[in-house]
Amino acid sequence: MSLPRQLLAASIASRPAFDAILAAGETQAFQGQLATLWHELVSWYEKDPSAECADAETLAALVSQHGQGPKKQRELAELVADIAATPASAANVAELVRRAALERAGHALAAKLVSRHEPDDLRAALADYQTLLDAPEAGAEEAEDDWRGLIQRRVDPAKKWRISPKALNEVLGGGVLPGHNLTIFARPEVGKTALGITMACGFARRGRRVLYVCNEESVDDLRVRAMTNLLKKPAAQLMDDPAGNELAAIEKGASNLFFRELAPGTMPELERLVRTLRPNVLVVDQLRNLRAKTESYTQLLDRAAQFVRALGKRYELVTISLTQAGDSARNKSVLDDGDIDSSNTGIPGAADVLIGVGCNDGLRAAGQRVLSLCKNKVSSRHEHFTVYLDEPFSNVRS
Repeated sequence: MSLPRQLLAASIASRPAFDAILAAGETQAFQGQLATLWHELVSWYEKDPSAECADAETLAALVSQHGQGPKKQRELAELVADIAATPASAANVAELVRRAALERAGHALAAKLVSRHEPDDLRAALADYQTLLDAPEAGAEEAEDDWRGLIQRRVDPAKKWRISPKALNEVLGGGVLPGHNLTIFARPEVGKTALGITMACGFARRGRRVLYVCNEESVDDLRVRAMTNLLKKPAAQLMDDPAGNELAAIEKGASNLFFRELAPGTMPELERLVRTLRPNVLVVDQLRNLRAKTESYTQLLDRAAQFVRALGKRYELVTISLTQAGDSARNKSVLDDGDIDSSNTGIPGAADVLIGVGCNDGLRAAGQRVLSLCKNKVSSRHEHFTVYLDEPFSNVRS
């Protein structure tokens, strides 16, 4: 039996099943005669709020009245009787709804492909379909909460992933865990990318696969900066022995670094990279350049921040996002969440750890920066501390 008929059979047999299908909004599955039956079901349950199910014979009589002539009326009545007689599991209605949504999304994607819609529309339709496809089957029994396993996974310090620089690792209580979302913000030319590269190279040295997605600076320039970070050599010295430097960089973790460029890139494209490369850590440089259909720049930033956080949870990643600080952060050492450009609520709300990189004339002259943890759900230590920025190596150290 088709999915729409299964949904209708469950709705006739069970008021809770009907309510679930109505709430899910999957009524587009009902076309033609099936739509007529659905409308009568809606009227049935609206007229009798206490009804636990629908009477098949009465429903058949009501639906048959929509037929033109005795033959059509008889066909409608037989259709209702046939659907009502089908064994239906109200308990499995959630899975039926999921499958109906998947079918609808597939048809929508196919229609857009045939009609040659704009690439952004196609990517959005593909992302909707992929999300439904990846969703676990509804109705499966969930295992009881494993409290001991939870403690071992999320509390045991040995399970934490060390993060660079050392001072940041200490303030975070020994590192971060998959699912944690970090956001770095600073004024231009202060050291956001250097901090992002320092974190990425640190994870790579310790054996984590890192996907660094850039949509602003040249991807090749970032690869060079990562090499200088790993080898602690300025770029000019890499030419002294290219082959030897390559081997040395690989020994220090370069083979765990995957730099990819999006220009500027969409959220579905970003997720596709994650699915393809399967990293442990995702760095997005920068949030503000991701494209999405929104009414304002602030909404774009908020949506991008929430999307990166969701990726981290869905694929069990540590996620690191870079974004700009506003004019209020100019020549300022200690930053707070109000200094984030254009998004004082959405970006901070999506972050587990919010790291401001502050700088004034004195700090710049000394080769120093101040890292301010204005939000820290990992260890609850809201501190600021001074670090050194070795610009020739794109390295932040404490």
